[in-house]
Amino acid sequence: MVKNAMSNSYFKVRDPWNFKPHKFEIGTPFIRSSFHDNHFLLKLYHLQERDFSDFYNFHLGHHTKKFSDSEQSFHRYVSEIVSTRIALLKLLDPFSRKALRSKEQIEQLKAFQTFLHSIDQWNSSQALEAVIAENNKEILGLKEQITDLESQLQALRQFEPSTKIDIRDKHLGAFIHLVHQLQDLVLADGRRLFNFQGQAAWYKLVSKYFTHDRKPIPIETARNYFPVQKEKTSKAVEVPKDLQLFTIVLTGSKPGK
Repeated sequence: MVKNAMSNSYFKVRDPWNFKPHKFEIGTPFIRSSFHDNHFLLKLYHLQERDFSDFYNFHLGHHTKKFSDSEQSFHRYVSEIVSTRIALLKLLDPFSRKALRSKEQIEQLKAFQTFLHSIDQWNSSQALEAVIAENNKEILGLKEQITDLESQLQALRQFEPSTKIDIRDKHLGAFIHLVHQLQDLVLADGRRLFNFQGQAAWYKLVSKYFTHDRKPIPIETARNYFPVQKEKTSKAVEVPKDLQLFTIVLTGSKPGK
């Protein structure tokens, strides 16, 4: 059964400005909150175990009377929010400020969970626990993945420059022309100075570590200067002759060591 948050709560919510509510009613006197599950659990944290049955039956009576719903449905819902909250509290950092309070809340929730098991006529608790356990396993797996990804990100950040090298305005082509020449440099022994495959590393280097007139160089712009094939393509960009300002030459005759 789907219920609107405000008017169709599973639980008996106190009326606004009611300063003498029933001791088991939930909510605050001033604000009509839609977080009824949280208010139900907040009330539960302050109860004695001897009050569990009366507390449960009070809200059960409200629910079945207002919605003509079954006790099984109500029991399943309450069991689910209790199990889910226990699972969430267990994931808190044991060294955080909330650790002591969360431990006390878990103990209270487990005590109430024991009460729910004792009145479970439908044997639904076991199936619910299995689902919660599987969800917890998945959550823990995701947390491990997040930790691993954060470590990888931290490792990558050490290679990130605080500032980029800026190419003077209107001279991006001059720099690209130099990079093209770097690709073609040959040592005296006939080997290429740079051993590489494809053009991706070159245009990514330009886009990642350089700016042009203090503006980022879009990776697509850089890519167009480095076509996979040397022949022209529809998007390939040639460096104009007037920007081919520098020539790199081999100055020594001996192979590099």
